[in-house]
Amino acid sequence: MRRLPGEGRDSPRPRFRLPSPALWVLAVLLALVTTAVPAQRAGAVNGSTSPCALQGQGTTVDEGQNTDYTQFLNPLGIKNIGVVYVDFPDVAGAGDVADYYNLLSPAADWVWNASYGKTGLSMRPVVNRWIRMPSASSAYGTSGPTYQQHTRYVTDALRTAAGAGADLARYDLFYIVSTAHSQVSGSHTWYWTPTQPIVIKGTTIRWAVTFGTDMWHWGHKVAAHETAHVFGAPDLYAFGGDQHRYVGGWDIMGHVAGAAPQYFGWLSWKFGWTGDDQVVCVWQNRTQNTAALNGVEYVGGTKLLVVRTGTTTAYVAEARRKAHNDAGACSSGVVIYKVDTSVANGQGPIRVVPNPGAAAPPAGCGTLDMATWQPGQTFYDRAANVQFTVRSADAHNSTVNAVKW
Repeated sequence: MRRLPGEGRDSPRPRFRLPSPALWVLAVLLALVTTAVPAQRAGAVNGSTSPCALQGQGTTVDEGQNTDYTQFLNPLGIKNIGVVYVDFPDVAGAGDVADYYNLLSPAADWVWNASYGKTGLSMRPVVNRWIRMPSASSAYGTSGPTYQQHTRYVTDALRTAAGAGADLARYDLFYIVSTAHSQVSGSHTWYWTPTQPIVIKGTTIRWAVTFGTDMWHWGHKVAAHETAHVFGAPDLYAFGGDQHRYVGGWDIMGHVAGAAPQYFGWLSWKFGWTGDDQVVCVWQNRTQNTAALNGVEYVGGTKLLVVRTGTTTAYVAEARRKAHNDAGACSSGVVIYKVDTSVANGQGPIRVVPNPGAAAPPAGCGTLDMATWQPGQTFYDRAANVQFTVRSADAHNSTVNAVKW
């Protein structure tokens, strides 16, 4: 759901909370639609100096560490999000705008927990009522708009909001929320084009998420998914065939309604939520290292054991536990996956390694959802000459040894 370029009641409080133990579990499939125009070359990076910090292609969302924070929004800190409620000449606003706000606002807690308190989403309506778009809902591309149609939608919404008195300069990002029953069915992320920016009353618009009627199915997790695109994250589901064949339900970027939707530790590292000092790197031949990996759901500790295998590739091991954002996980243990920053969005830039010794999946879980590795189990890739062995585990940690020949 990524889009990339070349006042009724009293206004709700901004959504920004301290950490909470809130848990959210869904169990259904997300069908996401993506169209894109190439972005600009990377101009700023996240600062990682680890030899295992793979570089991306610098032209679009990817799993590389060299995120361009001119093109994308830096994840760290409080992000001021202006919420815009839109209806249309053909579909009047349905219901109280506060109901829409309350549906999406739990994303703030979700992202706060996932980021270990390093990213806050402060959500505030720019005008606390429905504002009327100049064109019918069918004019904006509905479920799969082109970049031009999407740009028109964002421009019309924000220009109308500014005309209604909104100060757009106060916000880093906009959530544009369509009324129920409109023909805008899909949710998408919009990025600015530096060579042809949208400028409204002197304010340059850089990022927006447009929410369609699918938000009533996915709830606040669709906001967590789309906001990660604004930060530079790619889709991890497959754009064709079995959508969840790459990562199963292990990351909200792959399966919004997955059983264990916490962002992968690799993405947390890319976003700066996990530091280089929390990553154990094996990158030279004939070397090995052992790490006590703390579950990615918890604050602190070592998070990743990475074996670099090429210019754009690495194997990663991380511990996952049934806790916090992952309370509904199908299994606990060590998840091993391969990262390739040269692989395009939607083509599997991260792929979870199946565990042939895993238990059969119960109802509501898939094979990859059970692909955690347990003490005494070893994964060996003979072609890459990489081996991971799980030595031990407790309630919060798994000790893993990695070897590169």
